[in-house]
Amino acid sequence: MRHDVLALADLPEDGLTEVSVGDLKILLARDGDRVLATGATCTHKGAPLKNGKRVGNRVICPWHHAIFDLESGDHLEPPGKGCLSRFSASVENGRVMVEMPDGAKPHRPEVEPGDRKTGSDRVFAIVGGGAAGLACAEELVARGFDGRIVMFVPECEPPYDRTDLSKTYLQGKKSDDALALYPVDKLKALGVELVETAVERIDAGAKRLHFAGGETLDYDQCFAAPGSDAVPLKLESADAVNIVSLRSHDDARALKEKLAGAKRIVIVGSGFIGMEAAASLVGDERAVTVISRSELPFAKQFGDEVAQQLLATHRAKGIDVRTGAELAALKTQGGKVRAVTLRDGSTVEADLVIAALGAAPRTGLVSGAERDGKGIKVDATLKAAEGLHAGGDIAAFPLAATGETARIEHWRVAEQHGRHAAGAMLGDASPFDGIPYFWSAQHGRLSYLGHAEDFDEVHIEGSLAENSYTAFYIKGGKVLAALGLGKGDRTPALHALMLSDPAPDRARLEAAGWDPAAVKA
Repeated sequence: MRHDVLALADLPEDGLTEVSVGDLKILLARDGDRVLATGATCTHKGAPLKNGKRVGNRVICPWHHAIFDLESGDHLEPPGKGCLSRFSASVENGRVMVEMPDGAKPHRPEVEPGDRKTGSDRVFAIVGGGAAGLACAEELVARGFDGRIVMFVPECEPPYDRTDLSKTYLQGKKSDDALALYPVDKLKALGVELVETAVERIDAGAKRLHFAGGETLDYDQCFAAPGSDAVPLKLESADAVNIVSLRSHDDARALKEKLAGAKRIVIVGSGFIGMEAAASLVGDERAVTVISRSELPFAKQFGDEVAQQLLATHRAKGIDVRTGAELAALKTQGGKVRAVTLRDGSTVEADLVIAALGAAPRTGLVSGAERDGKGIKVDATLKAAEGLHAGGDIAAFPLAATGETARIEHWRVAEQHGRHAAGAMLGDASPFDGIPYFWSAQHGRLSYLGHAEDFDEVHIEGSLAENSYTAFYIKGGKVLAALGLGKGDRTPALHALMLSDPAPDRARLEAAGWDPAAVKA
């Protein structure tokens, strides 16, 4: 059915406009005399794309930077599962008409079972059942791979949204079932073989996987994205029943069960997982103490000024952050920790202890591939050895902005790697040029774009005190990364700029008043 939605003159030349047709929201974008029409909300968390940043006929989601093609609705960059539905639009007598089929929905699947081709005896193995592995499997189907796709899922469940474990899941806003990124039956319908067996070793030279029972599987191509293990607490009584880590779904499930009646929570570690857990758990009559070895958490990543403001925000929310502190001993009674003792002799009573000491990438699974001290070394196509590609936590890959090698433990990057590796496994020699991005929920959504191992300067636009700013990280006269929070977050516009210039000149940003949207091409 055709619907008259608005006048063409009311559509801005370069903007995005949302209209409603019944209960369905439609996103309209003008392209000269043409009008493009798609679903209006992001497939990840439902963000209104009208507030996103338009880059030609693409849109960057304002919340978590998923990217969609406005002409086709295709999902170009993670996060999120699924594409935008595309609707036929025309202009008649100055009015925009949109054709809306019965039962229209805002989104459509990335791939359907009917897309799956078969007939080849080639074996493509995916070691790791996380976001990277799922992205690789979907992209292989989308690109027409017609052999076996064998995905090894040692956690014995389909890929799930790990980013929610320390956020909405702990807060009780997301159920266990809702964590799944893709149901098992749908994966099987796509012809993906799920194997609940842990791979003990990937022999890159022989193109062979080894399993605990002595079995092996030879592969033609393999994508290794096994992720990381939680770094354990190494103290006497670290096996007490009320000490937990937070890395996997099982960890988070166990943590939720132990929260009942836990009024005094001690978190050991002040990285992203530790501080996100603290932000999620404080309140509801719970006292949360964070033990931080660092004198100023996040100073290395974000600079002193930003780190000081983040610390002040956590403390203002009631979290007792003990900086420059180190755990010395656990005081137990009846198999439970009752208090922790610090190096300075002070004690903190505890009903529950969360070990958030960081991640240990599972690089030891791979033999026959080069390491560089950071992880498994890969080239620009993510190839680690002939027939083997690596991604996610274990991959040390060259950054498009600088050519420097980086290993990034973030979920969206892992998804980007999975997609790119699928193409490379099928012979696409294009270099990986994805712009890293991640978000962290710490009393607001922190958005970090790009990657800066270190920096010469931090330029801050906006107000740190009001939690509304963008911090630009500069090295050698180039803007390598930025952190945005609140209304002052300019990272979507910077992302748009970085798609064509991954390390823009500082002078260009300064000349534009540090507004990336105003930078002249």
